[in-house]
Amino acid sequence: MSIRDALLALLLTEIVEITVALLLGYRRPREIIAVFLVNLVTNPSLNYLLFLNDQFGIVRHRFPLMLFLESGVVLVEWALLVFALRGSRKSLFILSLTMNTCSYLIGVLIFGS
Repeated sequence: MSIRDALLALLLTEIVEITVALLLGYRRPREIIAVFLVNLVTNPSLNYLLFLNDQFGIVRHRFPLMLFLESGVVLVEWALLVFALRGSRKSLFILSLTMNTCSYLIGVLIFGS
């Protein structure tokens, strides 16, 4: 993965996840900024781990790895959103799960596996 690809993935993630947050009713500036900043932490981290896997061939089958890493991203984003927004744990978990499911599926549609 090149720097260009990583930046494109981050941009796509930000657009999709902020759009999902808006559609789910998270419209206050603090909420949108929290979603944006959370993605600045998790997306590059995820892409770096995928880059390392591609370089060293640690896990051969990508889907189980993606499922594991995306599950971790959902949990980390959920925890960060709970910390930043002090909202309902359940609704913020649903937000995190929905945002990441949508961004993953749109990424697959655009870029393939």
